[in-house]
Amino acid sequence: MKRKKLTATLLAAAMLTALAVTGCGSKVDPSASAATLDGKEISMGVANFMAQYQAAQTDFYFLSYYGEDMWNTDSGDGTTMTDSVKESVMGNLQEYYLMDAHAGDYNIELTEEEKKAITDAAAKFLADNSTEAKEHMGATQENVEEMLRLYKIQSKMRAAIQEEIDTNVSDEECAQKTFSYVRFDKTTQADTNTDSDTAADDAQTNTDDTETDQTETDNKETAEQFLKSAKDDLEAAAEADEYTVLKCSYGAGDLDEEENTTSMDVSVLKAADKLKNGEFAAEVIATDSHYYVIRMDSTDDKEAAKTKKESILTQRRNDKYSETVEKYKEASEWKVNESEWKKVRFDELYTQKAEETDTATDDAGTQTDDAGTQTDGAGTQTDDAGTQTDDAGTQTDDAGTQNDTEGSEDGSADPQTNGDS
Repeated sequence: MKRKKLTATLLAAAMLTALAVTGCGSKVDPSASAATLDGKEISMGVANFMAQYQAAQTDFYFLSYYGEDMWNTDSGDGTTMTDSVKESVMGNLQEYYLMDAHAGDYNIELTEEEKKAITDAAAKFLADNSTEAKEHMGATQENVEEMLRLYKIQSKMRAAIQEEIDTNVSDEECAQKTFSYVRFDKTTQADTNTDSDTAADDAQTNTDDTETDQTETDNKETAEQFLKSAKDDLEAAAEADEYTVLKCSYGAGDLDEEENTTSMDVSVLKAADKLKNGEFAAEVIATDSHYYVIRMDSTDDKEAAKTKKESILTQRRNDKYSETVEKYKEASEWKVNESEWKKVRFDELYTQKAEETDTATDDAGTQTDDAGTQTDGAGTQTDDAGTQTDDAGTQTDDAGTQNDTEGSEDGSADPQTNGDS
């Protein structure tokens, strides 16, 4: 079971403003020590609240997919989702308190306005949630404020640390070439029905006696025929045959198998690299699983170079922050109080309560809201979750990798994916 690391941004979007909980509540002692950083104790109250907050988000996102026993199901590597989330939370706690401890190195502190926003957000969180949920989470004004304070300090520290990177990127580093392509599966499989009777008796043969064989057809000839028709106008030929034209941008470093940052096979990149603007590869290019028809669009794609430059800077920012966190870890002493931390469980599930509204029902059973709008009994439920983008707004993953717009196996275009996960 593959899971994404979730982050909570209560100030930006109050994910838990309508929260109920099933079960009998937590047995965690909030005054106990969850861990120590250089001798400074981190309370179980804060640690448990952060863990339960993350568990609630996980319930919202994944409960419908994995079912109510998802927290205790083995992931296949001997661990459970409980283990994974608790490990993530404890790692976050160490990182956040390290950032807090070193905030003075970067003159980072919260403004009075930021402090008030945190206090107000914590109060709203407590007002919006059920007593049962708050008790189970250990949600107090103090614990919620501390979580929000840590988030804000870490965010400001990350920005300050990332400002230290070298922003000079040479034209050679970010130079990009872009080519268009149509991709074909190397073979197509088809089912063939056969049985032991003669063809004349097929109509009388019971279907239970029929066997299904699969035959494979090589698509090289299809790709070659398309290449011939595409040389005058690739886009028109693709539209006529209902294929999708995709694009791939790459740099000189991507021609090395070990350095390739695209999802394109290096053999295709090397074939493209021999072409001039507007030129097609003379032959269909074969990889282990596909055939490609390619045309060079630009041997000096300025727009792609801008995207690559930002990708390189994003990579440097991420590397700088990660290196700083590791340096802080190496210079500090972090101890987890395992006997207390093991008491944190996610056996009770969190659910979102439907928002209550004043409604009136007429004799026909039609509900009318205060604005006079009629609705039927089937409502549509939406959540408050937004889409996370990086500060640069570029389509790059956390490692700064620039991906090409690969297509699906049938030649149709897949969505471009550049996220973590």
